Amino acid sequence: MAEIFVNKNIELALTHLHKLRFAVLELGLCNATRNVLFSDAVCKFDLVRVERPDEESKRDVRSLNVNFSSLFKPGIDFLTACQNTSNENIAGIDALKKDALSLLNSYFLNIDLHEQSLNKVTGKKNKKSDETDIKHTPPTDTDFTIAVAEHLLGKLAPGQSYHIDSRGKEGNRCGCEVQPSYGNTGIGHEEVWHGHADIIFSPHHPENQSIAKCDLSLSSTPGQEEITAVKRPHLHVDENLEYADRKTNAEVKRRATWTSEEAIAQTIVFSLLQKQQYPNSPNCVVPSILISPDYVQIMIYDAENDILLCSNFMDLYNVNADGCLSSEAVVTIWCVLHYRIFCCGLQFENNDEANIYKSNFSRLAQEKWHIYSNCLKNSVNEFPVVDSAIKVELWNRKVLQGTEFCKGMKRRK
Repeated sequence: MAEIFVNKNIELALTHLHKLRFAVLELGLCNATRNVLFSDAVCKFDLVRVERPDEESKRDVRSLNVNFSSLFKPGIDFLTACQNTSNENIAGIDALKKDALSLLNSYFLNIDLHEQSLNKVTGKKNKKSDETDIKHTPPTDTDFTIAVAEHLLGKLAPGQSYHIDSRGKEGNRCGCEVQPSYGNTGIGHEEVWHGHADIIFSPHHPENQSIAKCDLSLSSTPGQEEITAVKRPHLHVDENLEYADRKTNAEVKRRATWTSEEAIAQTIVFSLLQKQQYPNSPNCVVPSILISPDYVQIMIYDAENDILLCSNFMDLYNVNADGCLSSEAVVTIWCVLHYRIFCCGLQFENNDEANIYKSNFSRLAQEKWHIYSNCLKNSVNEFPVVDSAIKVELWNRKVLQGTEFCKGMKRRK
């Protein structure tokens, strides 16, 4: 049996994964109870902040953050342990984890080929390649989605399986001439948030599914609007749930890192869908990936505790502009796609502690919560149109027919 090994790029990435943090978000203005597409989702958010309880630092306000290394501790511990794993210990390693590590090692062994295909679409110049990039025009959404699915995300996903939203794309091939895997990626419900994910991973193993949104406009620049952070009383927080970004009260109002409201809506809906379909899963922390030619951002919604997390931006490529993918980004994406075995979820001592982190989505969507908790759909090709005019027409017809539909009601003055 072949020896399990850890590629040197994985070892380098492990030393940097502690830099990635998730901000805890609270939702404000939100149209989740309306029948709108993800692309029309309104999902304004605030950063959740807490005050220290002691008198000396009562003005000390900090944003609430969760470290990637804490949330994905099983994955990082596994990679760390595998650095010293020999043939004698290979039998004791979980088969799913061995398969996952094999995918990651294989990707790094063939990373030059994948970088060439990605760079032809993104326009990056790879110093390791003698080829001069021919395509310099900005990529289309379809070109980029196909390249990322075939040469990055799909290669790292469980079973290396994925479906790209098939609508209007099925004739398109990857630049390497491979025919991508297309399918129905519709999620949600026509009476609330709904639409189509750009990519769904592990379509043949639904319990392991996750989604990605490809966004060519993704930027790491500060957001376009001011938001006011939410101050909450500090309760005991364990070492896995940390503070960062120290601010005083006078500095609480600040610009938040921009992110996609559409991606937030998709993340929430998909996590609730997974909870609906697999209520006995050990945890309901389901991630999604927001990716552009330059950056990667990870979003997570905990459907059990109503907690929304959004990572800081991570460079997809090395910062020295050599056209090489960042090893840190690759390992992070791999961990996220294998979240069922590498994510331990959020741990709280009591409900009061968990309440500090709540996004309040369940409260904002209370009017349609029965749909979000029981009626969400997946693998939808096209959603039926919900037309409010039809309901008015039905009302008028019943009134004209002299039914008891309006019995006991008075005319509005």
